[in-house]
Amino acid sequence: MPKQDSSGKGKARLRLSLEAWKHLVLKIDPQRACLSGQIRLLYRLNGAIHSLLAGLQHKSYASVLEGLVPSPPIFILGFWRSGTTFLHELLCCDPKFGFPSTYACLNPSHFLLSERRIGQRLNEQQARRPMDNMLYSWASPQEDEFALLALGAPSPYQALLVPSLMHHPRLLLDLSQSSAEEQVLWSSTLQYFLQLLTVQQAKPMVLKSPSHGFRLSNLRTLFPHARYIIIERNPYEVFASNLKLWNTLLGSYSLEYFSVDEIEEFVLAAYVLHEQAISDGGSDLDRQFLRVRYEDLVADPVTQVARLYQDLELGSFESVRASVEQHVASVADYKPNRFTLSPAQRERVDKMWGRIISAKGYDWPETRLGSDDGSPINRSTA
Repeated sequence: MPKQDSSGKGKARLRLSLEAWKHLVLKIDPQRACLSGQIRLLYRLNGAIHSLLAGLQHKSYASVLEGLVPSPPIFILGFWRSGTTFLHELLCCDPKFGFPSTYACLNPSHFLLSERRIGQRLNEQQARRPMDNMLYSWASPQEDEFALLALGAPSPYQALLVPSLMHHPRLLLDLSQSSAEEQVLWSSTLQYFLQLLTVQQAKPMVLKSPSHGFRLSNLRTLFPHARYIIIERNPYEVFASNLKLWNTLLGSYSLEYFSVDEIEEFVLAAYVLHEQAISDGGSDLDRQFLRVRYEDLVADPVTQVARLYQDLELGSFESVRASVEQHVASVADYKPNRFTLSPAQRERVDKMWGRIISAKGYDWPETRLGSDDGSPINRSTA
């Protein structure tokens, strides 16, 4: 897992390339900055090392990469905290599919050179995700968005280090708002990382990143034969869980001071943008696009995955049923977080998301969310 910063401030560091760091550090607001000279130096030195390793990795596999056309991927989409991780893990039970591991996503500059050599030792190391207490390891399926960020592509996860970017959610999340140069950089970086994964595994990839939902139209242009699964969850729960997610991640990585109010405003705006992007990008997709509800998935994972196999024509589910059932059994004891929203927070959600909530047929989840007398959020575990 990411190591803690040696400066003593407890900050974890993402493994950015030197170019990624140079581009990102310019976006830090000097009035909000909370990074020491030591942190700057460490990011710069680590960036130089990762850029050097990236060059070595590319040179080592240049002949294989040249002209390599990966198989059309399967993209799992869904707003943060909608159940994308669980669905990703279920589909990755099928050995005919490949996926980016946590190791590959956090070390995109050298995973082809290093993962196999040290993978077994690392894979035995498990940890719990701080935002939801789920177990994961270096071998677990992971968001490719971390790899894109580390390699220098424009990414919403720049806000993990520079939370002031959340003040302009459309600029941060909507790739069409970026310059033509940045759009090309994003598409070429994603395609390149997919090539690296294909070199490693020689399989069709199952990719999962909530950020990809904002780029559905871009993905369709890049991968016209890809298939897409959008997972949805009760928006009230999504909102409450996102407050904890972003507060946890910013607490670990942010190089600026931030406030809970900023997180709340960002989540409210981002969800609306995400739903619009999914609606626009998936409006004319037919058998390439399927929706699943988180509530249905957790109630009967095997049946829901079987449906995905049939409707998306992913092949025989029976050949992988046992592996899916085994994974479901392994996480059967997991207890999700229970949250409490204040009346003011619920009112803001209703105001911003009311039409979406109504259209999706959701209402207030009495058994999963509580309402208190105004304290921001209670992060107790059920």
